[in-house]
Amino acid sequence: MNPGQLRESLQVYMDLRQALGIPVGAGAAVLADFVSYVETQTVSGPVTTQLALDWLDAYAADRKLATPARPLSLIRQFLMHVSSALPDTQIPDIGLLAAHRRPVPFVFTPAEVEAMMEAAASYGPAGSFLRVTLQAVLGLMACTGLRVSEALKLNRDHVMPKSNPADLLILETKFHKSRIVPLHPTTAKQLSIYAGHRELLGYSQYTTAFFVTDSGRRLPHAQLMTAYRDILDKLGVQPRGGSKRPTLQSLRHTFAVNRLRRWHEEKVDVRTRLVHLSTYLGHSNVHDTYWYLSATPELLATAGQLFCQMESDGGVE
Repeated sequence: MNPGQLRESLQVYMDLRQALGIPVGAGAAVLADFVSYVETQTVSGPVTTQLALDWLDAYAADRKLATPARPLSLIRQFLMHVSSALPDTQIPDIGLLAAHRRPVPFVFTPAEVEAMMEAAASYGPAGSFLRVTLQAVLGLMACTGLRVSEALKLNRDHVMPKSNPADLLILETKFHKSRIVPLHPTTAKQLSIYAGHRELLGYSQYTTAFFVTDSGRRLPHAQLMTAYRDILDKLGVQPRGGSKRPTLQSLRHTFAVNRLRRWHEEKVDVRTRLVHLSTYLGHSNVHDTYWYLSATPELLATAGQLFCQMESDGGVE
């Protein structure tokens, strides 16, 4: 490896991530430290696993890190990039250190979401109001990315408030935070239709809950989960792309990934929009939203295609 070549590769890598809206953040200092270490070793050949581990030992000892899994992960990602130009570059095995890895999120296709809604309309006994409720709650989660608990805790006065019928009021949710969730006009219309059915059947006499069962009580999480699993089993939806079996949380993942993918396809500056999406989803930290960028094959494929197009159009500034 020529002097300065690894540092040049680092700059290209940082520019690439920045263009895709996936900045390294505080990890930039870790990567710079690694490159500086390699340069002090006067390495003439490719970077080796042993060299990376020698740096990791020194780095972890100097900072008294109990679990150096994070810096190792950063170095692995960088060296994967380097190996595209220098195939002899060695990449430390992921199993060298134990670390918690978030599972790959399951992302529904539009056809699967549509089939799910159709199946919900025929779930359970004929004439059951549960069918209407299932369609409404699953549709709302798919369209807004609400947490399951947030959807089920909605009361009648939280939906279509008099101050703004196109908003949802999410009160005292995870991390004891509250927020206002704007709705697309089509989503607001479907909730209005559901609210009309609910009022016509007199459910307001029995409960303040918005999503109700036939018995007039708030839809329980267990009942929703049972119906959801039955519907997915009927449709034959299976895990794919390294993900686990889809859960109700997968509707939230699908919403977030699709929103990010549309922004990429529309050539919107994702970096400026992530904080808005983070607020909309009720994340306590924008890094939780960044996870969707790095953990989803579909999104990485879209981002990669756009980056190649940017290079062919004149490069990345």
